[in-house]
Amino acid sequence: MRAIYIIAEGQTEEEFINEILRPYLNRFEIYDVRAILMETSPGYKGGDVTYPRFKYNVELLLKRETDVIVTSLIDYYKLDTGFPNFNESIRIVDKLKRMEFLEESIGNDIQNRRFLPYIQLHEFEGLLFSSDLGFDYLPGIPLPNISQLKTLVNQYDNPELINDGEETAPSKRLIKLIPGYQKTLHGPIIADEISIDVILRKCLRFNEWVKKLIDLYNSL
Repeated sequence: MRAIYIIAEGQTEEEFINEILRPYLNRFEIYDVRAILMETSPGYKGGDVTYPRFKYNVELLLKRETDVIVTSLIDYYKLDTGFPNFNESIRIVDKLKRMEFLEESIGNDIQNRRFLPYIQLHEFEGLLFSSDLGFDYLPGIPLPNISQLKTLVNQYDNPELINDGEETAPSKRLIKLIPGYQKTLHGPIIADEISIDVILRKCLRFNEWVKKLIDLYNSL
């Protein structure tokens, strides 16, 4: 049975795939969509995405079943430098072109038409700045912080471009501005309140990846 397996970086991405992305793909009669957390140590899954571990998991899934698509939802922020051509990619100033170069390099290393590598620029939490509706939904955020969050939303036409500094990465901004922010709890809640349709409209790279997934699924 055809399916889409998405290697997820952590539990936040896993929840997003299961609760937000899977129902969207169901609209296109794609019903078997699974988030896959890699085992990073005995009994523990998620985080620490080294390239050897990533490649091993991708190839294992591709070999195990011949009618599934394998893709990924991992962050560029603090990406393992062992990914193919990582050092060369740093010389590419345009971050969008840099992601394309890295994904192409991964695809050339793991050559399989059923594999679609995807790296989120800069991290998953950037998607949560697609609208301020998600922040309005959370209680207890001080008004000045709400104002800062809304300013950020309005500042970027594409929230994926919010920069990746140690203190200014999207996740760091959320931790700073939302009291008691827990990414595995609040991230999917914010995404659900925004809606997948708004996220797709605002986040161009993410939207392109989802379209490619649908096209690849239909080509099997």
